[in-house]
Amino acid sequence: MSSITISDLAHRTQLDSQEMSAVRGGTFYFPSFLSSTDFAFSTQQMIGQTQNVSNANGNNAAFVTGIDSKVKPVQTAQNTNTINVFPGGLVA
Repeated sequence: MSSITISDLAHRTQLDSQEMSAVRGGTFYFPSFLSSTDFAFSTQQMIGQTQNVSNANGNNAAFVTGIDSKVKPVQTAQNTNTINVFPGGLVA
């Protein structure tokens, strides 16, 4: 293998990757590597609920006793966020 020194090259000489590999301290092609990826995201969901309860028990009844009315309205809500970071993979 022949060797060259930098002083042997003209100042404007361009070397490709194969020629640089022949130079001591030169490098060969490195494949690109993925850098660490940071997924920063913020999800927001808002649940708005309205419930109007009207009890009209005993309307149009005069002088009636023993009318009993029991109204126990219940209202619940639940939020779930599912974010697919990678298709078919990691779920955050």
